Amino acid sequence: MYISDKKMLDYFSAALIVCLPWICTSWAMWSWIWEMIILMAVLWTGWRTGLKWTVIYLLTGYGLAVISFQGPGLQQAGYVPWAGLVTVTGLKGEWPLRVTVFWSIVTAGLLGVIPIVSFPQPDLQSQDFLNSLMFQYESLGLLPALQEQGITETELRTMLEQGLEIYVMILPALAAISAIAEFGLACYFFLRWIDPQRKRRVPFSFWRLPWYAVWGVIAALLCYLVGDELSWLGLRSLGLNLLIVYAAVTSVVGVSVYIFFLQSPHVPRFVKWMLILGNVVYFYYCWVSIIFFGIFDLVFNFRRLPEGARGK
Repeated sequence: MYISDKKMLDYFSAALIVCLPWICTSWAMWSWIWEMIILMAVLWTGWRTGLKWTVIYLLTGYGLAVISFQGPGLQQAGYVPWAGLVTVTGLKGEWPLRVTVFWSIVTAGLLGVIPIVSFPQPDLQSQDFLNSLMFQYESLGLLPALQEQGITETELRTMLEQGLEIYVMILPALAAISAIAEFGLACYFFLRWIDPQRKRRVPFSFWRLPWYAVWGVIAALLCYLVGDELSWLGLRSLGLNLLIVYAAVTSVVGVSVYIFFLQSPHVPRFVKWMLILGNVVYFYYCWVSIIFFGIFDLVFNFRRLPEGARGK
């Protein structure tokens, strides 16, 4: 009996979804690459066989890992592949692409934060960890070099403590950005796979998010300001992490706006070269302005993109 290549991929994808979570947990090898493989299998299976069977395969795969390893199974697992269910729902439901992308990256970001906020993490601010860092600086010969520059051991220790405090505070944002980047790469390869004729793809200069995404920025600012004013560290940290994630996402939208105007025939060539030169010389300030361009484009639609095919 002849079995088509697509049918074989259906079986193979289902096997990956069921088996890989258990294998990754048993061998403690959860990483970006394995999560992306599972996510692409989820996207393919959802696209081909529907959400019902995809959810069953996911529950079976993750359930086996949890039953076999219980607590460690939950703690080690990567949950970003579940965001593929939102993507498939949007693609099959003919949602506008910007809406599908927005809710997919929101889901991916939240799922990426689950292991950070739900399970105990190593205490990076403990004295033992600081002592190990100081020992590494000393063993690598960095401590004497810093002392020659006028930085004492006490000052270095203080700087490390402050750096670790900031790192621990923004760790959820870093986890969310990592999950969103992982999700974006997997979806990019998946769309190239199922859509070789580029019928569903949107040029980078036309990328956008739905206008209501700006409410996330407003909520993040309110959380940060209220938390800072009332000295509520949890609310302040929430706002700060949301702002960092939005800065990363809207910087991509801002670059899209920037490239759109560089490609526009209505912008004089002299202005384009001045923009490029300004970006090279004042990279930091230009990057901040690009982030703001991305944020305000959510509301003002600087490119005047239509709601038609390319505007999606």
